[in-house]
Amino acid sequence: MMFKKCLVILVILGFIACGKEMKGNLTISGNIDGLKEGTIFLQKIQDTVLVTLDSLVVNGDANFTFSTTIDEPEVLYIYLDKRDFNDLNDRVEFFAEPGKMTFNTTLRRFVKDAKVTGSKNQKDLEAFKQFMTKYNTKELMLLRDGMDAQKESDAEKVTEINTKIANYAKSRMRYILNYAITNADKEISPYVVTTETYDANIKFLDTIYKRLTPKIAASKYGKKLKELVEKRKVEETK
Repeated sequence: MMFKKCLVILVILGFIACGKEMKGNLTISGNIDGLKEGTIFLQKIQDTVLVTLDSLVVNGDANFTFSTTIDEPEVLYIYLDKRDFNDLNDRVEFFAEPGKMTFNTTLRRFVKDAKVTGSKNQKDLEAFKQFMTKYNTKELMLLRDGMDAQKESDAEKVTEINTKIANYAKSRMRYILNYAITNADKEISPYVVTTETYDANIKFLDTIYKRLTPKIAASKYGKKLKELVEKRKVEETK
C-alpha cells in the first residue's frame, strides 16, 4: 500500500515537472560556476520597466533552468543577486529566440565569462559588441588624456583631444548606422539603432527604418525604431 502511494506521488510530481518544462516556448538552462548561494532572475524590459519572468533561489546547486514565452526574438537579461548589496556587473544582456538556449558563466567574472548559445541573433550581438569595444576603449583613453591635459592646464591639448573625441564619436555613429543598413534583415539592426544611436540625424534614422525588411519592420524593435523616428520628426517641427 505504501509503495502504491509513493508511486502515485512520483507520477504526480512527474506531471508537475513536465508541465513546468512545457509552459513556454523558450527554455534557458545553465550553470554559474562557483555560486553557492543567491538568486538568479530572468528579466526583460517592458514599458521601460525591468520585470522578472522567472527566478530560482540557489542553495548549493548552481544549475538552473528557466522557461518563458516570447512572441519573437528579443533581448532578455540574466540577473544574479549574490546578496552582497551590490548589483553592479551582475546582469547579462542577451538576444533570446524561441527554442532551447544555454547560459554558462562563473561567479568570479559573471559578465565577462558569460557564454550564451542557441540564438543566431545572440551571435550577431556578440560580434557587434566585440567590435564596439574597440571604439569604447579608444574613447576612454581619449577621455583619460583629456583629464590629464586639464590637470596640466594645457588648453591647446584639451582642445585637440576634444576634437578627436568628437570625430571618434562621429566615426562610431557612422559604423553603427552602416551596420544597421547592411543588416536590415535582422532583428539586431533596429535594436542597436534604438539603443546606441537614438540621437542620430533624423534623416539617417528614417533611411534605416525604410531599409528594413517587412518582417523586421514589423518586429518589436522595428516598431520601436518607427516610434523613435515619428517622435523625432515631431520634435524637429517644434
